Amino acid sequence: MTASVAPVGSSLEVYWHLTSLDASARLVAAQQLAITVEASVAAHTASVSDTDKSEKTESDSIVIQLQHLFGDDAAYALKRLVRGLASSRDGARLGFTLALAQVLHVLALPEGTGSAMSLDDAVALIDHLNPVLGAGKGQEERESYFANIFGMHAIVQSGLLTASQTTPSQISRLVKSLLTCANAKSYLSLACYNVLLQIAVSGVEANSEWLESVITDVAAAGMGVEGVWFAIAVQETMRTQGFKFDWKTVFKGTWDKPNSILHIAHKTRLVNVLKETTTTSPKLHPIFPVIISHIFESSNPTLTLQDFWTHMIDEPLFNSTHDRKFIGFLVFQKCLEAASASTSKHDVGVLFSKSFLRCLINSLGKGDDAVLFKIAKATAKQISTISSSSREIGLQVVFQLIGKHGHQRFDSITHTKTVESIVGSLNETEVESYVKYLTDMVIHGGAEGLNKEEAATAKSMASTRMWALDQLHSLLKAPKIPKSEGWIQKVLRFLCVHSLFVVEKSGETVQAIEGGDLGSSVREYCRGRFFAGLAEVNGISLMGPNDKKLPAGVMLNGEYWAHDLIQFILELDGTGLGAKKNSNGNAPTVRAVHSLEARSLEARNMAVKEIASFRTHVLALQKAKDARPAVAAVASPAKSAVTVTDETANLIAQYKSFELLFLHVLLQVYTEPVDAVNILNELKSCSDLVFTDNQPPVSATPSTPTAAGSKKRKAEAVKEVEENEDEQHNPIDVIVDILLSFLAKPSALFRGVVENVFRVFCPVMTASGLELIFDILKAKSGVAGAQELFEQEGENDDDEGDDDVEEIDGANGEDDDEDSDDDESDEDSESDQEEDEEEVDAFRNKLTAALGGMIVDGAAEEDETEPAATEDADDALGDDDMEAFDDKLAEIFRERKKLKVEKRDTKQQVLHFKLRAVDLLEIFIKKQPTNPLVLHLLVPSLQIILESGDGEDSRELYAKMTHLVKTKLATIKEYPRLESVEQGCLLLKEIHELAATKAPSMPFVSLASSLSLVVVRAIAHAFPDAVVATHRSVAPAASVASTPKQKSKKQKKAVEKEEAPVKTVGASPVAEVYCETVKEFLSKKKSKLQPSLFLDLCNRHAAIGLQVLPAIALAISAGEVEKGFKVIQGFNIMAACVQKLPVKETAAHEETLSQFQTAFCAALISVTKVNEEKGVTVGRIRELNKPVVAIAKRLKKSHTEDPSSSGAALFAETRKAIENGANSPEELVALKGILAAL
Repeated sequence: MTASVAPVGSSLEVYWHLTSLDASARLVAAQQLAITVEASVAAHTASVSDTDKSEKTESDSIVIQLQHLFGDDAAYALKRLVRGLASSRDGARLGFTLALAQVLHVLALPEGTGSAMSLDDAVALIDHLNPVLGAGKGQEERESYFANIFGMHAIVQSGLLTASQTTPSQISRLVKSLLTCANAKSYLSLACYNVLLQIAVSGVEANSEWLESVITDVAAAGMGVEGVWFAIAVQETMRTQGFKFDWKTVFKGTWDKPNSILHIAHKTRLVNVLKETTTTSPKLHPIFPVIISHIFESSNPTLTLQDFWTHMIDEPLFNSTHDRKFIGFLVFQKCLEAASASTSKHDVGVLFSKSFLRCLINSLGKGDDAVLFKIAKATAKQISTISSSSREIGLQVVFQLIGKHGHQRFDSITHTKTVESIVGSLNETEVESYVKYLTDMVIHGGAEGLNKEEAATAKSMASTRMWALDQLHSLLKAPKIPKSEGWIQKVLRFLCVHSLFVVEKSGETVQAIEGGDLGSSVREYCRGRFFAGLAEVNGISLMGPNDKKLPAGVMLNGEYWAHDLIQFILELDGTGLGAKKNSNGNAPTVRAVHSLEARSLEARNMAVKEIASFRTHVLALQKAKDARPAVAAVASPAKSAVTVTDETANLIAQYKSFELLFLHVLLQVYTEPVDAVNILNELKSCSDLVFTDNQPPVSATPSTPTAAGSKKRKAEAVKEVEENEDEQHNPIDVIVDILLSFLAKPSALFRGVVENVFRVFCPVMTASGLELIFDILKAKSGVAGAQELFEQEGENDDDEGDDDVEEIDGANGEDDDEDSDDDESDEDSESDQEEDEEEVDAFRNKLTAALGGMIVDGAAEEDETEPAATEDADDALGDDDMEAFDDKLAEIFRERKKLKVEKRDTKQQVLHFKLRAVDLLEIFIKKQPTNPLVLHLLVPSLQIILESGDGEDSRELYAKMTHLVKTKLATIKEYPRLESVEQGCLLLKEIHELAATKAPSMPFVSLASSLSLVVVRAIAHAFPDAVVATHRSVAPAASVASTPKQKSKKQKKAVEKEEAPVKTVGASPVAEVYCETVKEFLSKKKSKLQPSLFLDLCNRHAAIGLQVLPAIALAISAGEVEKGFKVIQGFNIMAACVQKLPVKETAAHEETLSQFQTAFCAALISVTKVNEEKGVTVGRIRELNKPVVAIAKRLKKSHTEDPSSSGAALFAETRKAIENGANSPEELVALKGILAAL
């Protein structure tokens, strides 16, 4: 028989595709090759007689024998595939193994022939083509071994094991070959046993008689890691298939429970086996998935999760080397994944054992420096992901991470958000369970499972309780946690009762603290969490009936959360004198932390009555509002029902706002009785003023319950007003003043309350109320500002007098303004220096007092006349005296450090107070964009930006005010109302004057420009004629030339034409303001304006900007502009404006353009002559080319549209005048572009 010949055609390309990295491409190629081989075998069988097939001899090689049986093509395919198993290129081994399995499957049972591929033939072919002995180099030997293993794997996959021609002896030969490879190299052992396991599984599935011999051979080879894995995997397969097999005959007493290798009785042996899995590879050994599958998927596992994790993983692996800890993390990930997917319940808490959590926390806490940081981070991420998606284990995991073996601040010390993300995924039922867990932790002073010694220490209990309180607050704060009224009410009431009261006896709803008391520090912390939590709840909107969102800060019944808390407090402590007496034996007994005195009780009872009164009025108004249309039509026909209804709604909102204020101040009675009582009295007086002086317009309707129900209140208020006429204030101003006093407190709760109340009273805001807010912003920064705002309120009168004097002085001129600013800054710096000197002197005095008669610092150097006295004093000091001095010095330095901290905190308090005041301005702008008072904010806002721009303590205020002006004031989409054009123009002048005299930089001018445009838009909206150019007729000047006594008709007509009135275009009032400003900008050296003020006008309102252009040109032509660069700026402004004009001109634009062209040509003639004194140089003339060319081009367009205009002639005259005025060739060269444009 001749040598094999390679097949032709497309079959060669198949082998190329078998090496592809794409699995689908390899599969298609393998299937195509199997089909080709099957066809060639069928053709060979039909063409060869049986005698030819029997010509093969035993001396022939296996390849020649296969050629006789299946033909050249099939033999070539087998030979090519088997040799390709040794290739390490791309996906060659995988592709060739897959193809070989399919080809062997075709040859094992060929259709229409008695010849078949035997298992011995396949093994012989692999040994013949990939011999291991004498393979040569190490790499070649390694590839030969892998080729043999993959070849045997292909044999198993082909189905030859269960073929009819396969005998047990052939399978035994295959098994022995695999065991030989496994023993040859350690890194081959796992791959070989994987194939052996497939053989055993095939035997179990086919119930083959040779299965026992295979298991016996493998067991006899040794029960190492792979051997044990093989046995466990086969036992699990048999248990799944229901296959009966007696393992005692295999192990013969070497295992106590041979039929169940996974048994706690084999603990020691299994631990040693599992430890050895780390010796070959950092990957997870297949034995672990088999064990985990047995634990989580078996209906009756012989090894529990508790036994497996505790005895075989936690202690052996996590208390060992880094590589074993690494494997431990991988096993944990597999167990957690299996637990989440398992249908049966398992105690996941077992996995979070002491050693595991310690290793996890340490690895995450050390960050990148830890050896196991990456695997620990991946484990934490998996914990978060699986626990967040699995309802069954999420809460269990949280309890474990923060429980006995974990750490309460797990997220903090591990720098992750594991607990936070899991808690954020809990449902309402799980959140309630978590709340119960946290409240019990506060009650008992620790978590379940804590050692008695750990829980006994006061420091540990306080830390645990503070953490639990912080977690309760976090639940209210977290946006992802589902909010329900039930658990929110439980949390608020729990925090309320333990921050304001001492529970002496537990009841059904209130539990006493184990140990008697929380302690002052924990109670103070609880109080802070309570008020912070109430602030968060005030911003939460619950879902009401029909999935409709309720207003923020109310319960399902429409009541405020604070009202529910007040009712709860009254139930607990109705008398305010201690424990409430209740006949019910299950009622709790409480005692207020701060006992209420008679004055406080009186104020509390007054506030409760006021709240009840407000609620009564609201109910009455609500009923009247529902029946309002019919009543309004009869009682007030001239007034629409909609208006009356809106007024009633405003009055209801005002009543509820006062209720909100009283409720929150009433809570403060139990924490700060003195301040709270004063505020309650002020609120009482303010509410009397608001609801009796007819401040809200709805009080004018006599049919409303308010007018009838407030007669007594009104009489009392009138009497009080008569007694204090001199102290009468606008009630809105009083409200603003009270709200500002709340903002002065560093409390998020009062900040939210103030903002909600301020929104309600925005429609009735007054200019004096806004001025109160700006008074806060104008106060000094730092400690001086704190004294002015919080302590020295009585000195405001003197300060106001000084302010008046400064205003009078400032009216004398801008130089005086600058001097006054310098004086103020000097005074501030001097005051700061004086404060520092006073601190140093006080420190020196304390130091001197501490050292007694000893001389300190420079005094010792000055007093050089008595050195002996000092030496005697030094000698007189003993060790005890020096220790006493050290203690005194340490105390003095501690006090000095404390003073610095207090000073820093005071600065922050002042700054935050001002920032909150800015928030009120932002609310007002947002709620009342059309209010005329919005325009009153413009100039004061710019003044605040000016004053806060330089100080280090006010940088945040400067940034926030700038942001407010840029994004809120300057971008108002609606138009604030104006009373008159004069008012708007006066405001414009004020803004321009402020920018011209005090603008420190370009950004400030931009802010002033944007606010100027706000005023312009408001004027244009309210008074459209105020921004339109005016037309007027002006009599011509009398001619001084003599005329002849007799004139012809032609001459008479010419004279009449000359004497006719001349129509001119005058600037609008708004344009006139800009004209004055631009003249000042161009003419005054000290003007701090920038061209952006006028460019912005041209960009936004080109028609108004056009009216300003003649003023610019006239100022230049009149010689009022003294600097050459100002001339250039003037022409740039004119060019920018004319370029923004539309192509089609209106009649007004044409007249204004004509007037501007005359002034422009005159200005151009005046500045094209070199004048060194005024800075008009040849270089400046060159700079004029660009703007002049742009202006000329735009003006020529109007000439084209109106051929009768005299613009072209005027340009010609101007060009001639410029050429005649040029004094040198250099000037002509510089004027070349201008002359060409004209």
